Amino acid sequence: MMRSPQRRTSKAARAGAICLALSWSLACASTPPDPYQGFNKNVFAFNEGLDRIVLEPVAKGWDFVLPGFAKTGVGNFFDNLRMIRTMLNDLLQGKPGRSGADLGRFAVNTTVGIVGLFDPATPMGIPHYEEDFGQTLGVWGLGPGPYFQVPFFGPYSGRDLAAFPLDFVSVPSAYGITVIDIINTRAAYLDEIAENRESALDYYVFVRNAYLQNRQRRVMDGEEAAGDDDEDFYDLDELDDDELDAGEEEDTDSGASLD
Repeated sequence: MMRSPQRRTSKAARAGAICLALSWSLACASTPPDPYQGFNKNVFAFNEGLDRIVLEPVAKGWDFVLPGFAKTGVGNFFDNLRMIRTMLNDLLQGKPGRSGADLGRFAVNTTVGIVGLFDPATPMGIPHYEEDFGQTLGVWGLGPGPYFQVPFFGPYSGRDLAAFPLDFVSVPSAYGITVIDIINTRAAYLDEIAENRESALDYYVFVRNAYLQNRQRRVMDGEEAAGDDDEDFYDLDELDDDELDAGEEEDTDSGASLD
């Protein structure tokens, strides 16, 4: 049977991605997860200051003014827009069934749910998946690469940073209204972030660990890597003594940073 041009293109793209993954993996095989820690900590301090001075106060005002149902509606609206990106990436990851569910969810919430402000798809039993191009590169075998703190944007792995342009343009909310999504999301996590800042012995390490482990779980669709658990995710021999001490004290204190 003659193969469609789309299928040949998809196969070529996947082959190219596998070659890129092999090259990336070889380059990163001996790279610790945070080789640019000094730079990252400076950027992290900048981002934290920006959040405390600008974003957090704005999010508190947003949280005070908007009733709960309105904030839920705004969150639903942007979740629905991200379904397009999820649908594309489920296809690229070879999950046509999930991609079909994404399409059904998007269609129901866009029509019955009034442009996504309401979420009738959930009570109808249509599952909610979240995929992006960084996860797709991970599924194709590309390792996370080094950890970065990016000014204004926060934590990224090298893999997610490489996928950022595609992730950005594949979500319609990227075109001018992203700031509303950012404020609404920040408002939803006001208490959680405040508690984490207060309880974490080293908030930089907490954010880094939480980000990398969350991304790892997303790539694996929530499954743990064989032989891995939260506490063993990092090769501690690759971290410096100060960070080892911080990590040990965190584990003893509450274990929150690895959850």
